[in-house]
Amino acid sequence: MNRSTIPAPTSRPRRAAFTLVELLVVIAIIGTLVGLLLPAVQAARESARRSSCSNNLKQQGLAIHGFHDTKNKLPSGGRPPDAATVRCGVFVYMLPWLDKKALWDKYDTSVTWSHANNLPVTSIRIPEFECASAPRHNNQLDHNPDGTTGFGTGIVAVGDYASSLGVAPGLAATATGTVAIGGTSVAQSTLIIESPAWTSSSGTTTNGMLPKNASITFKDVTDGLSNTIAILESAGRPYVYQRGKQVDARLGTAHTNAGGWCRPASDILFAGSNAAGTTIPGPFVNRTNGYNHGSEAYGSTGYAAPYGTEGSSQPYSFHSGGLQVTLGDGAVRFIDETISIELFTALVTRDQAAKERNISGAP
Repeated sequence: MNRSTIPAPTSRPRRAAFTLVELLVVIAIIGTLVGLLLPAVQAARESARRSSCSNNLKQQGLAIHGFHDTKNKLPSGGRPPDAATVRCGVFVYMLPWLDKKALWDKYDTSVTWSHANNLPVTSIRIPEFECASAPRHNNQLDHNPDGTTGFGTGIVAVGDYASSLGVAPGLAATATGTVAIGGTSVAQSTLIIESPAWTSSSGTTTNGMLPKNASITFKDVTDGLSNTIAILESAGRPYVYQRGKQVDARLGTAHTNAGGWCRPASDILFAGSNAAGTTIPGPFVNRTNGYNHGSEAYGSTGYAAPYGTEGSSQPYSFHSGGLQVTLGDGAVRFIDETISIELFTALVTRDQAAKERNISGAP
């Protein structure tokens, strides 16, 4: 073959490639987009979690009305003053109206919530009692403080909601910018509120919508069902949280006397305070979810004053800017964390003659 007839090899075109500078620019652009999108994704997720929490509170409101329609009275937790008596939280009585009748049928009302007969029920997590925004710890359980020192073995499932017992004795906020403590009027600008001692043995019915050991009806809510808080958030218990941060991951070091959804001690008697004290005026919503008993021993009369055997949790959520509540008419509302203590105490009480209305609507 004549070599002159053989075609010359053609050269392949060189492939284009990113330069290092171009690659760095692309990475920077992607990083910027991720930085812009991530907060939006997180906000969307929190919005979904808050909506789920709102639905839980709505279901609890319907359960209250279902109970009242059937029993002709409001549900009430049973908590006699003696430690050895039978105790039962208000949410236990609401189980049949939360589509949990099978659990209610297994519950033995003749013995207390921590009795072996009831642990197969009270150890079960109930979705309607858990806020999706609240952190869940491995095997997060509440204990029975009777007969223990420090924090004993966890035995019952926890919940992130609490029924409203009313305002703690000694904390009577007025509309004049003062708070009455022990009969003495103190200016809010200089006050650090610490709750005085109280006890269930007083025999009096507290002024909230769902007081313990009581048999009241909607007619007793003279302030109006739409103006009175029935249930509110108190999330993260029995761990202690302050301003979004966990005080200590060890329950023996930091815990509040509350948490189990079946415990009447998990109800809230609003005190506007915490173990470190809360300055008024100033935010008290979401400041702490409860008094820290980590350094106290539970004796024959309970914890040290002011709480004794009473529950010591307070209003608290993991939603930004405030917390959600169920009102007496079943409506769910978002309470801004800047709400005044006068207004909040007015909303907590069921029979105060006059109230200021200033609750923001929930989406």
